[in-house]
Amino acid sequence: MATALLTACGAVLALPMGHEDSWMLMLDSTPQSRGLGLNHAVTGTWAPGATLRRWKEPIGHGGARLLRETAGVSLTHRLHRWNLPHAQANLWLVGDAGQVRRQGGHGYAAGRGDYGAMAFMADYETTRVYVGGGLKALRGGEGLRHDVVRVRSGFSFWEAEYEGTQPWFIVEAERTRYGNAAMREGTRFTPMLRFINRRFFVEIGANRDGGMFNLMFNH
Repeated sequence: MATALLTACGAVLALPMGHEDSWMLMLDSTPQSRGLGLNHAVTGTWAPGATLRRWKEPIGHGGARLLRETAGVSLTHRLHRWNLPHAQANLWLVGDAGQVRRQGGHGYAAGRGDYGAMAFMADYETTRVYVGGGLKALRGGEGLRHDVVRVRSGFSFWEAEYEGTQPWFIVEAERTRYGNAAMREGTRFTPMLRFINRRFFVEIGANRDGGMFNLMFNH
């Protein structure tokens, strides 16, 4: 997480992997999903790991939802990094694959099978401004389809020294599509506060569905 340039600038961002030979722990929680991930950066650009996730998938438009859970292995790759005079930009590719389980209910039988997912992400950051986004596509048996597009932008309240805590205000726009008749959820806007302090990265926010929490720890 704390690359040499960002350490010099006094800021770090939500990178999906840390510096070479580091471990990255990631936790996230929203009203409809939970996630846990762990990876190890074997080089400065590659990090294998593992991931667990569960989410509630809407069925039709009546408010009913099915619970799905995945357990898989992951691989994170930094495609490219631009070290600019007063900023940094990155391109990332993250894939994971494993087993998916569907809980029965609402006329659907319980089941399990295989899945695969791929995500592409990009970010740009100075010590005061952040812009990022990405898209993720998950596919599995029995027509499983889960696509997510996110865009984020925000600013820091002040610059901080490496030992200090830097607060940010971020707004995220997210849109999700499911395989159930290509059902789309409306765009969800989430304002959040982000706090960065050396190895820790914390986000706390809320939207129309409830609160959200993200934690990243780099060791």
